[in-house]
Amino acid sequence: MIVDDEVAILEKVKAFLESDEVDVVTANNSRQALELMMEKEGKIDLILIDTQMPCSDKTALFSMKPDSKLATGKTDTFLQKPFTKEQLVNFVKEKI
Repeated sequence: MIVDDEVAILEKVKAFLESDEVDVVTANNSRQALELMMEKEGKIDLILIDTQMPCSDKTALFSMKPDSKLATGKTDTFLQKPFTKEQLVNFVKEKI
């Protein structure tokens, strides 16, 4: 799952991942993301969340497993924007 309030980013990241045969669902806010998580319970392996949505000042994607505890503070859970297709695909495949 990708969560980002910028539609252009959602579409770009989704296209990058789908071109590498990764199934993707998207949400443009946290409420929609929670609804999708409940709807697809047990079917989401990884969530990429934009850290620069309202009330945030970082520019990166934060990754987490849906069934895990929140942030560990490790830098390998973040993919700094801007990133290349290769960096994104490698990051996601490493996490799942």
